[in-house]
Amino acid sequence: MELTLALVLLFGCASTYGHASDFPSGIERCAIMDEQCLEDRVNFVLRNYAKSGIKELGLIPLDPLHVKKFKIGRNPHSPVNIDLSFHEMDILGLHQGVAKRVSGFTRDLSRSIELVMEVPEIGVRGPYSVDGRILILPITGNGIADIRLTRTKVRAQIKLKRVSKGDHQTYAEVMNIKVELDPSHVTYQLENLFNGQKDLSENMHALINENWKDIFNELKPGIGEAFGLIAKSVVDRIFGKLPLEQLFVV
Repeated sequence: MELTLALVLLFGCASTYGHASDFPSGIERCAIMDEQCLEDRVNFVLRNYAKSGIKELGLIPLDPLHVKKFKIGRNPHSPVNIDLSFHEMDILGLHQGVAKRVSGFTRDLSRSIELVMEVPEIGVRGPYSVDGRILILPITGNGIADIRLTRTKVRAQIKLKRVSKGDHQTYAEVMNIKVELDPSHVTYQLENLFNGQKDLSENMHALINENWKDIFNELKPGIGEAFGLIAKSVVDRIFGKLPLEQLFVV
């Protein structure tokens, strides 16, 4: 479920096209409204720099993407009513993602920017804690989680506004980001459920893996909100570092 984080990364990539003299080889500026160029550059960055990041742009490594803290709170109106938290977790597999659409960039940033990508497999690994109820059954545990999303479509929308800082120095400020994940399948492996009681753990794993889609859909709003905040922190690092005049041909 938490794998939704993946999408956030791509936002960072969408804006990584700066001065060829300043940035690594192969990264060229695109016209801000040239959607095919932007899509090509996102895919170039994913293939070549997802694992290393791009220091000159403030782009952190995206694979693995290290997240210090991630939490989804209880929803008493949902059949999946849990407190689920992760800390010092890694998201893996984003370097295999392929951008399918990057649209909405305009010179005045008046439109929402949309990023659509597909990722063969996203893995989330790290310490977790869970407490609550799933489909009327209690669940509790803490340990190491290994969650995998397969064939996932990621959609993200980002709203920016222009901020002028002197002559020919226009920066983008992130106003809002919405992220949505649509996996073809999700598998959950949660170490130490019910303090290691094998029978209870096996029964819960059977329940959550057989009902993966219903569980994922119930958690979607919380996942989207959390990943939107994560994505904002990634994008802010890039747009706050360089003006639009350097990132794009405007």
